[in-house]
Amino acid sequence: MARMRSPNYPAIPLGQAIELVKEIHAKNRTNVIDRGSAARDMGYSGLTGRTLKLLGALGQFDLVAKAGKGDLKVTQTAVDILHGLDTKTKAEALRKAGTAPRLFKELHERFTDGIPSENVIRSYLIQQGYGDAAIGPVIKSFIDTNHFLENSAAIESHGDDGEDAPESPPAGEENGGTPPPPPPPPPPPAGQHGGYQVMEGERVVFSEETGTAQYLKLVAAGAMDDSLLEALEDFIKRQRRRIEAAKELMN
Repeated sequence: MARMRSPNYPAIPLGQAIELVKEIHAKNRTNVIDRGSAARDMGYSGLTGRTLKLLGALGQFDLVAKAGKGDLKVTQTAVDILHGLDTKTKAEALRKAGTAPRLFKELHERFTDGIPSENVIRSYLIQQGYGDAAIGPVIKSFIDTNHFLENSAAIESHGDDGEDAPESPPAGEENGGTPPPPPPPPPPPAGQHGGYQVMEGERVVFSEETGTAQYLKLVAAGAMDDSLLEALEDFIKRQRRRIEAAKELMN
């Protein structure tokens, strides 16, 4: 029986990786630091299996680079993303980071006419011998990264009209002078859940209110899994660090 391949891929998507390297750069710029310090600057207590995965993801996206045994530093790619002097510089750095992971580059080279459906990517990874347990996280990291790049205007969003798209005729001319039909009615408003709005298919799994202008709600869609819980833990730890830093400034 053939042995299943274990893909080397970023454990988190690019958008989350940028938030983490932002914390490292704010405290160290591009100075060489040890991995334990980098983990603490990201909001963790030190090196653990989780933080090693996160630092590995930053390395795969070319946001940090090895600088000796156990040391690293923030790369120029990350600096250009965080503090590029113009939008072109930032966009080029984002494209470089988003396609830096070897597996992501392989997928882009395989699907040159835009990102296909998740089922197509899954079939390709199965054909390459990757195990089922790894395929889901790979697809999520890859798809989320590409959505982030599209939303950041770093890559073209396939399906959008480009600059060469024909101009739309003036209203009333597309049907030989007949006025266009009225626009469709707006979609129904989002549902309500205990005073909170949720979109179709979503549910509020947690809410806490301390006042009319201060509340927290956690909205979910689909099944919860380890990757979502880990992302939530990362968010909470970063917010705690920011609150602690704000208290220190006030004192």
